[in-house]
Amino acid sequence: MKNPNHQIISLVLAVCLPSVYGIVQKIPTPTDVLECFFYKSLNTSVAEVPGKLIEDFCLRKYSLSQFERNTQKNISVEGVQYLKSLFRQIDAEAQEARNKRQVTATWRVRSEIRTLSAAQRNRIFGCLNRLKRDFTIDPNTNTYDLIGSLHSGQAAQLMHNGPGFLGRHSLYVLAMETACRTPIPYWDFMMDGAMTDPTSSAIWSNTFFGNGNGPVRTGFCGNWVTPQNTPIIRNVGAGGLQLPRRDVLRAILSRTRTSEITEPQPAMSVFSIEVHHNAVHNHIDGHFSALDTSTFDPVFWFLHSMFHYMWYMFKNNQRARGVDPQRDYPRGPNVPQGHEFFQRVNFMPFVRPMTNLETFADRYDRIVSYTPLPRCPTCGGSPFLVCLQGTCVARSVRRTGRIPAIARRPVGLPITPFIRGKRSVDGNNNAGLLKNHEETLAALDRSYTNTFVIDGHFAPENWVYLNVRVIYERPKGDVFNSTGSADGHDMYDPSSFSDGGKEIGVENRVLYKQRCAPSGSGATKIYVQSDGLNYHGKYKEYAILDERQAVSSAILQIAVRKPSDKYTETYLSAYNSCGRVCRPVCSIGEGSSSIYKACSGSFKVTNEFPLMYSNSYEGAISSLWHLSLDGKGPLFRNTFSPITFICDHQNAWPWSQN
Repeated sequence: MKNPNHQIISLVLAVCLPSVYGIVQKIPTPTDVLECFFYKSLNTSVAEVPGKLIEDFCLRKYSLSQFERNTQKNISVEGVQYLKSLFRQIDAEAQEARNKRQVTATWRVRSEIRTLSAAQRNRIFGCLNRLKRDFTIDPNTNTYDLIGSLHSGQAAQLMHNGPGFLGRHSLYVLAMETACRTPIPYWDFMMDGAMTDPTSSAIWSNTFFGNGNGPVRTGFCGNWVTPQNTPIIRNVGAGGLQLPRRDVLRAILSRTRTSEITEPQPAMSVFSIEVHHNAVHNHIDGHFSALDTSTFDPVFWFLHSMFHYMWYMFKNNQRARGVDPQRDYPRGPNVPQGHEFFQRVNFMPFVRPMTNLETFADRYDRIVSYTPLPRCPTCGGSPFLVCLQGTCVARSVRRTGRIPAIARRPVGLPITPFIRGKRSVDGNNNAGLLKNHEETLAALDRSYTNTFVIDGHFAPENWVYLNVRVIYERPKGDVFNSTGSADGHDMYDPSSFSDGGKEIGVENRVLYKQRCAPSGSGATKIYVQSDGLNYHGKYKEYAILDERQAVSSAILQIAVRKPSDKYTETYLSAYNSCGRVCRPVCSIGEGSSSIYKACSGSFKVTNEFPLMYSNSYEGAISSLWHLSLDGKGPLFRNTFSPITFICDHQNAWPWSQN
């Protein structure tokens, strides 16, 4: 029989909060979020799917359902008239195509952005810059942000998490394209996903979208100012989520009915187009990861041009299989509210009264055409792409600015739908590579920049800081350059302990089906994130730990909305650089108890005294450390119990233990 004390010690990575003071209290996770967690983890396991994919999907869905009013942008009368004119032009063009009842010549010929000439790229880049500088429509906002404001509030809510995602985003891209009178090229992110290190892609260079880490200072949108008077923020690849690869497209095109590729879908379905859409948004992170700020970054248009192309190919396949896409809008009780076929598209009053079903009309396909995806051996003749083992892959740009050849990564491994490598459409789960050594090193080299956005507003003064502790258990089977012993024996590996590590509570219960390659030194990042439950905003930070050790720990500072006249409710999560989630655990009883049990990860923060948070990062650090040699230090001071997560590789989802 297991010693219960050992189990208690193994839970030390949880949130150690007094439950009686009412300053930071554990609360149940909202039912809608918890139900989504269970639904999206249905028939999957920790060994197969990174839990961060599930958490991000469900928290984004919940946020949109709760806070659309907080983030809705106001549009002037002049702005309304301008937006109406764009949709009238689209409608007239589509009506003309409908009357001809055949594929018509169109100026909307969309190509992969890296296959364009510099002159062709500069036409669309120049247009977006022109719109960004144009205040002639509305003196209070530029024309680019005016169009971007349609992706906020209730509009953003009803454009996602259902079949309306497809048609509404299709119209939205057409609107920006109409404003530019220039085709919006597509960004085939799957060619970047096939790279050894996607963050080094030339797409994140001055030639294309600009830098991918921190404030955007290079590229055509370098030094753009958002409606919040801040630079665009990106944290490409810093969130523990990977870019989809080509087998994602193959999976989607293997389906026949629209209901098979749109939400809601059980589990993190490889066939769901929104699952992959969300993965790209979260991979870029920063402003791009929040739907009400994602249009601040013009990458939005190139990404959604690609997702429309994926739907365009899907519909062509439907026609070839005898299915009329115009009549294949999903129906039934599972269709989310607002996404029913008869519901009006909520771009009104900018578009004529139009239903979700009408957005599936063939006439909108007739006004757009696509050049095919780049293929081997030429890959569209682009110097930014290379053919490797029959697949076009994006080239990388290192710090020198050169575009060297790409290191080959293992291929031919049939692995799960969410890992990088060749995957099988039937979802068979076999051994594979989730993150390779080069990606691991690149992740360690990148910092992280928060947006400090709350309810659609930049408000750095409205955040307070909690001290959070993370304890990390060494994953089973990892091998490092240093063993700590001259005879080559790895003394840090708990499996080599006389008792197998049981005395310290180390229990590796999961055998991952995808390998997350460690760094040779053992350095790794653990992220901790707060997501508002009664406010719209998130904050993320990371700690660097040594996973070479049997157990390592760190304390970091995480911000949540400052409680004022009303309390703050937040969901806290922790995960490693491969998206594997950690477990929150709460203390039992009063004070700094050493006994813990699993808890939800949801917390209520009030402004009652004694405060268990600090009003600044400086205050949070000062509450822990006194390093002066003045007779009082150096000293570690735990003035209030830190929130703690345990990353111990349990073979169970954290939300299943509440």
